[in-house]
Amino acid sequence: MSIKRNEKDYPYIDLGDGYTIYVQADEYTDPVLKAKAERELNETPENVTNAMSELRELLRAETTLFVPVESDAFLVKFLRACLYDARKAFQMIQYTYRLKAKSKEYYENTPNPSSIRHVFDEGMIWFMPERDTDGAALCVVEVGKKWNTSKVSIIELIAAIRLCVEAALLDPETQLHGMKVIFDTDGLSMSQIAQNSPKHARMILDWVQKASPFRMQGIHVVNNSMIFNILFAIFKPFISKELREKISFHNKDWNSLTKLISPACLRPKYGGTLAAPEYEGRLLGDYLQLYDKYFDTLDAYGYDESAERRSK
Repeated sequence: MSIKRNEKDYPYIDLGDGYTIYVQADEYTDPVLKAKAERELNETPENVTNAMSELRELLRAETTLFVPVESDAFLVKFLRACLYDARKAFQMIQYTYRLKAKSKEYYENTPNPSSIRHVFDEGMIWFMPERDTDGAALCVVEVGKKWNTSKVSIIELIAAIRLCVEAALLDPETQLHGMKVIFDTDGLSMSQIAQNSPKHARMILDWVQKASPFRMQGIHVVNNSMIFNILFAIFKPFISKELREKISFHNKDWNSLTKLISPACLRPKYGGTLAAPEYEGRLLGDYLQLYDKYFDTLDAYGYDESAERRSK
């Protein structure tokens, strides 16, 4: 297993046996994908042009907000998430950076993968090498036995998930198909639940529901015991009806899980048939660190708070 680069110099993890993990890719040109984008996202050449133009006008008028207005790649991920409704995309961008401004503790010390390298080394977060049959990317987050709260704080865990999602969105196909997340709570303890609070729950769900331009296609909780109900009670008041409909609880019922995610994408421990070699968390850490400069650039975007104070 190693990190390699393709002909366009994009890095990827070579797991062997033909399995790879990557986040960066070019815009899709496959007619099947373009047809899906038109059907599900309203992505037509005319809509793209008009929405880009309108969104740029709205952002230019927001004079205290610093974002790359001329970058198609930056704007399109918000437009795709909002089905090319420029005003909704503008509101999402506003909310994204308002949230960043009012929740500094979740951003300031965790701007890039290097800043939370130890989280990846613990092996708590995994990108899966195969997409589901609907094209959705898959990510596994283990918040039970592998979460050593003396090494990884809840804020660092939130940051690691946030950075992984941002990295995944470098792939236009993931913007199109969306993501599915498996939360494995095997071994969840009261000390881990104590790390959570309504404040942390509100931050996580505000980011997922209002401030992250990805299409959440499903949240699947596995190995959930009675103690998980305590944790879920913290989150429940902040979960929208739309998101609640995308959450499934499977415990150890792998037949239930494989009805919603293809077994070909899942490891045998989740009832799947995926034969891809497992990899160590440090390898994902090595890989994501290659994108530190990209994340440092993203971290610089936001509201100019001093300018906002002057304008009031």
